[in-house]
Amino acid sequence: MTQITVGVVAPAYVNVPLWVAQERGFLSRRGLSAAEQILGTTHGVTNALRDGAVDIALTAPEGSIADAVAGGPLRVVAGLIDRPPLSLIAIPRHRSVGDLRGGRIGTSSLTEGTRHVAERMLAAHGLTYPADYDFALEGSHVERWKALQAGRIDAALQMIPYDAMATDAGFTNLGPVTEEFALNAVCINILSAERPVVTAFLHALAEAAEWFRGHLEASAAIAAARTSIEPRYARQACQALAAEGVLARDLRSSPGAFAAVIRALASSGLIPQTPSLPQTPSLPQTPSLPPGGPDQVADAVDYSYL
Repeated sequence: MTQITVGVVAPAYVNVPLWVAQERGFLSRRGLSAAEQILGTTHGVTNALRDGAVDIALTAPEGSIADAVAGGPLRVVAGLIDRPPLSLIAIPRHRSVGDLRGGRIGTSSLTEGTRHVAERMLAAHGLTYPADYDFALEGSHVERWKALQAGRIDAALQMIPYDAMATDAGFTNLGPVTEEFALNAVCINILSAERPVVTAFLHALAEAAEWFRGHLEASAAIAAARTSIEPRYARQACQALAAEGVLARDLRSSPGAFAAVIRALASSGLIPQTPSLPQTPSLPQTPSLPPGGPDQVADAVDYSYL
């Protein structure tokens, strides 16, 4: 049995396919045993992958894409989440997105994941960063929930089922994320990754994702046990995760979800802007892809491991 370490931000429900793969034997039948290492932030996971502290990462893809564009060894080898199962949760006194003007928005990173999703969502309501609000580094959705309860932040994007838990506790749900954005992906370090191991892991994850879609009650029981969350919330979360367009089909991010990430990276100055992107087999194709460093962006996503 080959032992691998999978870096994750938190015990989040976007990782349910991994939990299913572990519990239902999809990994062990391929000679693998995967242990999770919880690192608390998206950049913490990216750093651990770069340093060789974890073998595979389930995390926001921005850090790996930016690393690859800069000539580093990190790569995105599969997609997992195309439409983030997140809702914007605010402290009770805020009743609209406009009320967040001048406020503090909790996030897990200033360069990855929820920062970009929150910025896009707030911009749709006329709020721009940094003119209208500040970001506060509070860690994963679990830590952001604690920050909301303590009143340290005005709002934060909250992962399923914490959005439902917050609403039931009297916090204001300002609405779900409705846009495509590749929030969670499978990333590796090509200097240390062994192709047969990565491929076996991805095949197990894909099989687990399909099993999940057809066995929501059993998956919810697995998730509830992993997170010590009430079964009713676990069921709600799994139903939301199984909704059309949330999980990437065949572990390949949709062109729109991937394009949104590239736009966010380019607009934030985290990758260079150039006139065009090439059409290569490894890059999810769409005519709407923005400028972003052609050869390097194409090389950052390698689906040949699938």
